[in-house]
Amino acid sequence: MKNLALVVYLAALPLAAFGEDVTAAGGTASFVVNTTVPGISVKGKSTALQAHATVRRGPEGLHVENVEATVPVKSILTGMAVRDEHMRNYIFTAADGKTPDLVFEAVGTTCPAQSGRASEFSCQVSGSLSVRGVARPFAIPLKIHADNSAFHAAGAATVKLSDYGIQQPSQFGVKTADEIQLHIEFSAREGPAKIAAGGRP
Repeated sequence: MKNLALVVYLAALPLAAFGEDVTAAGGTASFVVNTTVPGISVKGKSTALQAHATVRRGPEGLHVENVEATVPVKSILTGMAVRDEHMRNYIFTAADGKTPDLVFEAVGTTCPAQSGRASEFSCQVSGSLSVRGVARPFAIPLKIHADNSAFHAAGAATVKLSDYGIQQPSQFGVKTADEIQLHIEFSAREGPAKIAAGGRP
């Protein structure tokens, strides 16, 4: 009887009691970095961003947990082959000659609904960003639009090369700034429901 009561109880739980696996593939990650020459900046983009998280809906908003996003270094392009090679060699290549993917990981956060907009959420996701295989604290504010089982997220933040011990690269007398303006955007859909970590409602 106890087992039967537990089954009935679980069946009666709202969707908020469960965590949905959310996966995004083919999102975009773009950057802009200024240079020592006024009016000249370097722009780059990847359309190979992949992200995964567990999302629970609750009265406080969206609970986003177990976040992991990756961007393959080889997918980041600036529109000039020579510059792309220079960027990979001087920014993304580690001491052992390898070029690990960029990886962002976060335990999770709660994204409250925006006032008067039940499908719009915003929050700051704090975790670590790995460049050259070196992880450093990183946080990015996200705006999320949730429509049934689909999500669209976008955010922007600043990354400092000096935080990773990377010298500002220069080419033909033009040197980049230390700060890189990063923007990400992706869409995702929920997968099969599963009980959230720890069985929390």
